[in-house]
Amino acid sequence: MDFDNFISPSTRKKLYKRDDFLESADKERIEIKNKIPRFAPDQKYALAFGRQWKKYSKVQLDSFNQSTISEERVKVALNCPLASLKGLKVLEAGSGAGRFTEILLKYGAIVYSFDLSEAVEANLENNHGNHDLTIFQADIEKIPFRDNYFDVSLCLGVMQHTKNSFLSLKELNRVTKKNGIISFDHYQKHAGQYLSLYLIYWVIIKNLNSSTQLKVTEFLTKIFFPIHWFFRNFPLIQFLLRRISPISFYYGMFDLTKDQHMEVSMLDTHDKNTDYYKRMLSQSELEKLIKKFNFKSYKVFKGGTGLQCIITK
Repeated sequence: MDFDNFISPSTRKKLYKRDDFLESADKERIEIKNKIPRFAPDQKYALAFGRQWKKYSKVQLDSFNQSTISEERVKVALNCPLASLKGLKVLEAGSGAGRFTEILLKYGAIVYSFDLSEAVEANLENNHGNHDLTIFQADIEKIPFRDNYFDVSLCLGVMQHTKNSFLSLKELNRVTKKNGIISFDHYQKHAGQYLSLYLIYWVIIKNLNSSTQLKVTEFLTKIFFPIHWFFRNFPLIQFLLRRISPISFYYGMFDLTKDQHMEVSMLDTHDKNTDYYKRMLSQSELEKLIKKFNFKSYKVFKGGTGLQCIITK
């Protein structure tokens, strides 16, 4: 791993001689745990995500499920041939278990990937051994890199779960080069969210402890998935089920086997019912946020988790 940009050269020499702590350039002590620098400790609101990604560490990997789901999502998010990433320094803000890390590395990017939770350990397990990968644990509002360093900053499935979308984007802007690309998605506000039992399940489950959350979301998925699957070819019944069911169900969207659909439902049911922050923005609200910055250009369109935004700094 390459720590040159946030660790002083003299400290870097000590890195492999110590297993517990190292000093950053400003003398702050940074913990090294399981070979990963921890610039921010686990925060309570991120605990569920850390447990989730360690439990379902391979479910979304293209290499595991033999699909191109993650690759297609990165392609849409960057709107460029992925081969053009070769040799570029790419920041991945919010890595999860490394589904997008895998794609970025596949196309030759020099990847710096972080998460606020212990998901970084799942990412390291899934993508270790690649010299173009640096993994660290950090807060998106305090990214431990100098200004104007990255060619591309990619943040998928994350922004709506951070403490503050504006401050998160401000920090991504700081570390991205002039004329560099910032790409992120965000939940979109729509009436359907308020015409179902979804938010009621969420309010209850998100306040449970993290181990109980896993048990509850697995139980709910085992109850509701067979019902969804039985009526998978009945659009009207699916529409009605989505008004009362707490699970995520993607039949018809992804080309996966029944077992793979079940695994994805397990993962995403936990994901959508345990996030501490769940912010929704309309397209006009998102554009208003973006316009607070003096970006060269941007475009917002439906994609990702709701709305996809591609910015040229």
